[in-house]
Amino acid sequence: MSALKGGREASIGRLPGSAKPRGWQGRAGHEARNNGMRPAKSLIRRGAMTMALVAVLVWALLLAGLGTSFALVQVPGQTPTHDDILRGFDASALSASREDVAYGGTYDPVGMIVKWQKPIIYKIEGLRSRPDAINFAIATLQQQAALAGIEVRAARAPSEANYAITFRNVAGFNLGDRKAVCFLTYNFNTSGHMQWAALQINLAAPSLERCVRHEILHGFGLMNHPHRLHSVLSYHVGDHMAEITEADIVMLRSLYDPRIRPAMSRLAALTIVDSLIEANRRALNPRAPAKTDPMPVLRDVIADLDKAAAGGNVRAMMYLAEAAWQGYGMPKDPARMAAWIERASATRDVVARFDLAHALGSGRYMPKDNARAAVLYRRNAELGHAVSQNNYAVMLRDGLGVPVDRVAALTWFTLAARGNVASAERSRQALMQNLPPAEQQEAVRRAAAWKPAAEAAR
Repeated sequence: MSALKGGREASIGRLPGSAKPRGWQGRAGHEARNNGMRPAKSLIRRGAMTMALVAVLVWALLLAGLGTSFALVQVPGQTPTHDDILRGFDASALSASREDVAYGGTYDPVGMIVKWQKPIIYKIEGLRSRPDAINFAIATLQQQAALAGIEVRAARAPSEANYAITFRNVAGFNLGDRKAVCFLTYNFNTSGHMQWAALQINLAAPSLERCVRHEILHGFGLMNHPHRLHSVLSYHVGDHMAEITEADIVMLRSLYDPRIRPAMSRLAALTIVDSLIEANRRALNPRAPAKTDPMPVLRDVIADLDKAAAGGNVRAMMYLAEAAWQGYGMPKDPARMAAWIERASATRDVVARFDLAHALGSGRYMPKDNARAAVLYRRNAELGHAVSQNNYAVMLRDGLGVPVDRVAALTWFTLAARGNVASAERSRQALMQNLPPAEQQEAVRRAAAWKPAAEAAR
């Protein structure tokens, strides 16, 4: 279970930040209650386990085409509906479902899609006294990667790895005010592409299988806990589910369908994943309950975004603008879209303003508008926001939304390079080679004289 949400500082339009831990928490009280169950309940559980084992044999045949084996758990009375999985996807892939709040998960009304787009290259660190545990972790990573359609291989050198699997033997991990049995940290870039992950496996975990399957599934982009879903990510299942379930496979396959793009907004993702969930359910379980109407889910999401936007959340305003533009969960309404963009543009938050400028400049979430993006980048650049300085310089150099001004571009590239934006220094040097000495000197003079403006400046 997650203690903190990892990698959120690196959300769309921002520079990647330091990842926070995502861990399966050790809930000692909950474990004690499980260990102290009455004999009658144990008999019931044994019966359920027997039925589940029979179902596993049936489902193994359906999964034979995956090229890898999964112990797929199907418990009578717990076959998920379409609505269950759609809400579970909202909770896990978008970290946004309200049901997470009561269980210690992090609620994010403006979650976005994060997934791997490049091969996973792993390395093994820490204790090597349990080769069975090492082999199990590697096999689980490979199995889930096969479902996602992602290449996975061992690193030829430690520096090549983007996924570290570290084995410890400890009482637990302290994560701030929480204690975790196992946990995962990860980082993604501004385009929603997973960059790296680090899994900490505790060999003293009560259930090593759950620890590994749970955390690795987080690392593929199902980052939170759909507690009302029969899932290895859930904590509502009595015995701490250790096996991957139908819902987990459907969610993972749906997440890695090419129609679900990295950095896709919550409403956009749910609108498209609705049909993917249905197709994947039917392929996996032809007897799955009939599809339900997704509109209640979309109405809940719109209500969440409206509430967040009313509280000043610029990302929520951007998502609502996109919904009005594309007709996600509501009729297309260009006037409503324009009103949300205008309202978002009035923000005084530098990072939120950068997010909006990035969206306008890229055409993500709203129609492309380089002129408005340039205005927003310039406001941030004048305040000293280094990445905005770099982006505004690019627009000045290339004439995107503003007239070409190579001297001004060189000035802003110089200032952005001082702010440790690596690409700015490369751009500065390249531009200098194409400017006469007089213009180079003028840019140097302007950069030397520059001072950050106050926020009130426009």
